[in-house]
Amino acid sequence: MNMTLELAETIIGISGGIIGLLLLILGYFLKIIHNDTKKAIEEVGKNKGRIELVEQQLNSDVKRLEQTTQLELRTLAQTVNKLSASVDQLVQIQLGLANKSQ
Repeated sequence: MNMTLELAETIIGISGGIIGLLLLILGYFLKIIHNDTKKAIEEVGKNKGRIELVEQQLNSDVKRLEQTTQLELRTLAQTVNKLSASVDQLVQIQLGLANKSQ
């Protein structure tokens, strides 16, 4: 009977050791998963900040292009207006010369 009791205690001790070892291994992997998740969340935050910065830069570039285009269109319109006035004057001069020669 003593032998059976000693055997049972030994088996319980070995089982406890194995369970403890399995819990340590599980804890180690959970720690790795926790650290990886934490790093992934930090990277997502950094990437979100970078995306927002790029978005702001793109919006700024678009606004600057719009302003430049509007300015160039105004300048072009003024130039066309001056050219039209010059063509009108030239036509008037030509018509005046044609009327004088007749």
